Amino acid sequence: MGMQVPVSLKSGHEAIHAALKRASAEPGALGETARSIARLMSGHMMREEKFALRPLGLLKELARGDTPAELADAALLDQSLKREIPQMIDEHRQIAELLRILAREAEAEGKPQYVAFAEEMLVHAHIEEDVLYPAALLVGKYAAFVRGD
Repeated sequence: MGMQVPVSLKSGHEAIHAALKRASAEPGALGETARSIARLMSGHMMREEKFALRPLGLLKELARGDTPAELADAALLDQSLKREIPQMIDEHRQIAELLRILAREAEAEGKPQYVAFAEEMLVHAHIEEDVLYPAALLVGKYAAFVRGD
């Protein structure tokens, strides 16, 4: 499989993009807020996929006890991820603020699907910070350990 973003995580990002596209088409403040979120999310998701999610593509091989050829890449990427995490977490904070605004606007406009989307996105960010980012860092640490770096 190699060091590629796992399909489940990639499809999750695609679903987020599609939901934001629908919300961005809404008129008024709701659509404007969704477009602001989409602008932030574009660069954010690119960074996540490049630095945090690709190492997770090695997890199945590592769990089987295999030594993927991409371990050297994972060890190098670990350093980049450490540098990027503060920015990615700050982007989560900015996105969360906008999501709370989106939820209020959606509530006021009687559009519960966007309230639910905002709530799901807030949980998504916590999962990334609490599970996915640390798991990616562990892959990098493990890669460095195995290589004797």
